[in-house]
Amino acid sequence: MEIYIFGTNRELVGVVESFEYFRWTRRYSHCGSFELTAPATPQNAALLLAGNYLWKNDDQEAGVIEHFELMQTDKESIKASGRFVTSFMARRIIWGTEILTADLSSCIGQLLNNHLIAPIDSSRQIPGVLFSSDVLGIPVNTQVSNRNLMDATSSLCDASNVGIKTVFDPSQSTFSIQLYKGDESYAVFSKEYENLTDQVYIQNSINYANTALIGGEGEGVSRIYAAITSETGENRREVFVDAKDLRQEDFGTGYSEALIFRGQNKLVEMGMIQTFDATVNPHGNLIYKVDYDLGQTVNVISNAWGLSLQTRITEIEESYDSTGLSLSIVFGKGILTLIQKLKGDF
Repeated sequence: MEIYIFGTNRELVGVVESFEYFRWTRRYSHCGSFELTAPATPQNAALLLAGNYLWKNDDQEAGVIEHFELMQTDKESIKASGRFVTSFMARRIIWGTEILTADLSSCIGQLLNNHLIAPIDSSRQIPGVLFSSDVLGIPVNTQVSNRNLMDATSSLCDASNVGIKTVFDPSQSTFSIQLYKGDESYAVFSKEYENLTDQVYIQNSINYANTALIGGEGEGVSRIYAAITSETGENRREVFVDAKDLRQEDFGTGYSEALIFRGQNKLVEMGMIQTFDATVNPHGNLIYKVDYDLGQTVNVISNAWGLSLQTRITEIEESYDSTGLSLSIVFGKGILTLIQKLKGDF
């Protein structure tokens, strides 16, 4: 693995020749992050500047340095950290209101084109950014106003089990935002198979809901409602979803579908958390990026705990230090936001 640094004009300016620690965290429906600690040499100090891009030659994505820190303990070090280039979207908001009634790929393309790639106000454009996606067969029927562009896009992807990444082409100096669906892998992870070491299983139903009453426009007895119902008795967990911002005149006969879509997204957000966080043995029987990769559906088994899960890989953290590469993987959906809140990216 080589770590290349590109300047703000996306031209190659150098290679990081040595480092002490490097963390590269890939996420399926959300923006990834990285952290690099390197000796405070004049060369590294000149390369690892905020605004420069970091790209490793065994990955498609690149990161943009957002934090630069000089440290002195027993020796002088530089810490550079940031997020993947998907974070360009976090620099924009949805300026006004967007009505989204098409396939997910078309809707996200609409948001990106109108607010980042080719907005009416050219000062909002980020040059050299493209968008490409096949038709995913996932209908969207909603409205979004004044939200952060990355938050809105990630929410749509997360609710639809769709991945998002930004592929860097060094030869063209372009970034291509792409949607993709993780396929099924036949990989089986288990401590008994000696391809897992540390493992943590979490099941959490504190914020779980399976039934939603969605309130649309109108007041009092004139308010329009829709409902998604499931389960009975103590297994039924209800939530109210305020969708007053959705206007009937914008959706016509599809207004009920728009309310239901808003409710479905809320129930996905409040789904039952069942996740398996584990450190993978890089010398086990499974090869990273060959037998399994980010977004793929795999099987996780623990005979000792009586667990058998077919679940998606939602996060892979690559850590490099003097001992080599270590991999920490999050299997399952729902815990991602909690992990980010607890440990943060930086």
